[in-house]
Amino acid sequence: MEIIDLRPHHLLDIVRRFQPDDDPDYVRAPGENGVRTVVRMVSGGIDFPARFIIGPDFICAPCSHLQPGGRCDRILEAHDPPQPIDDYNDPLDARVLDYLRLEPGVEMTVRRFLEVVNGRPPGADRRDDRPGGQGDRRVRRREGAG
Repeated sequence: MEIIDLRPHHLLDIVRRFQPDDDPDYVRAPGENGVRTVVRMVSGGIDFPARFIIGPDFICAPCSHLQPGGRCDRILEAHDPPQPIDDYNDPLDARVLDYLRLEPGVEMTVRRFLEVVNGRPPGADRRDDRPGGQGDRRVRRREGAG
């Protein structure tokens, strides 16, 4: 299977919201994003390869809101002040990747990405990773273990 580009938050949203009874025969309308395509892919198994990126991905590609140059024209009107969706999503995906200690553009199966997600306990981003800090000691202890 060919590798697909995914925004980390897109995959996390799909996993969080996926309903097994979603219509398997749904056909994407012209100009609609590709989220249902990825939902079907995930429901068929999570061992397909993905590149986790910051920017437009496989889900964004077919969407009529994606403009030449790769920017989405959607505005988050509920924000005060309203902001372009990319100005919200790009930093969000950067924070997700940073939290997971992954570099933008990392390639792995969806299964491996979810293993990494499940291996990062809540609050792990607040650890003290300075030399000698609590997080630093935990890492050394784990590395030194059998």
